Amino acid sequence: MAYLGRQLNAGNYLKLDDISSGFNGSTTTFNLTSGGSAHYPGSAYSILVSLGGIIQEPESAFNINQNQIVFATAPVSTDDFFCISLGEPLNINVPGNATVDSTKLASGGISYNDTITATEFIGPVESTSVNVVGVVTATSFKGDGSQLTNLTGVSTNFVGAIGIQSAGLSIGVGVTQLNFIGAGNTFLYNATDDTIDISIAGGGGAGGKFISGGTGIGTLSTVGFGTTTPVGTGNSEGIIQAVGNIAILDGALTTDQDLNQSITIPIGKNGLLIGPVTVGTGLTVDVALNSVLVVV
Repeated sequence: MAYLGRQLNAGNYLKLDDISSGFNGSTTTFNLTSGGSAHYPGSAYSILVSLGGIIQEPESAFNINQNQIVFATAPVSTDDFFCISLGEPLNINVPGNATVDSTKLASGGISYNDTITATEFIGPVESTSVNVVGVVTATSFKGDGSQLTNLTGVSTNFVGAIGIQSAGLSIGVGVTQLNFIGAGNTFLYNATDDTIDISIAGGGGAGGKFISGGTGIGTLSTVGFGTTTPVGTGNSEGIIQAVGNIAILDGALTTDQDLNQSITIPIGKNGLLIGPVTVGTGLTVDVALNSVLVVV
């Protein structure tokens, strides 16, 4: 009598390798192979399994996990086995939402030349695994993006991402660049409260030229009190210049008895030396016309 059922004219129908040599009454999971190579059935319904001469019911007597068959009851050593893979291809059309995860994707990665819209991207986003030409829209990205060396067109307008405070008061938000002028600047990160302390040494006005040391505060620049524009040099108008009176409370004015540099009393100024004073060899004390130097 002629065959009346569906003709076997599509797909790859295979008799899989015998796995009965591994039956021991305790093991339930076995690798499926065809000609020694791993075989991946589409589901438990895509194979016909006979165990001990009895056809097994899919998803009741056994299940499929990748290229493995998992029996509900461990076969015993006396059970024989044969399996036919029913290779009828299935057209799944467009996968439904949330039905494809990363384990179902090829290791070569994703290449997509269009617009990708998602609420979230999780995992490493690397140039070797994801190649997107177009627009990517997402509410958040998670993972390592260190290999995105050719990433272009990324907005730097991270408003509110960086806030700057001075003495606890906010002086800037949405800052994209900090530029500290002058050599010798140092930065210290405090991991306890996630703060960064900045010590500025040199450059940017008189305040930026004070250097804190173990013995006090020193500077090589002329310092003015009561003025923003001190004039002259340290050996004429003086390294410290004050506009207004100078008062010494509970202290004394001390001067060096040895002068190791030449000094000049400029026009319109008077000078005071408390003696005895020794002027170094080759050094001079010059007093401008109509200026006065008093030695006490």
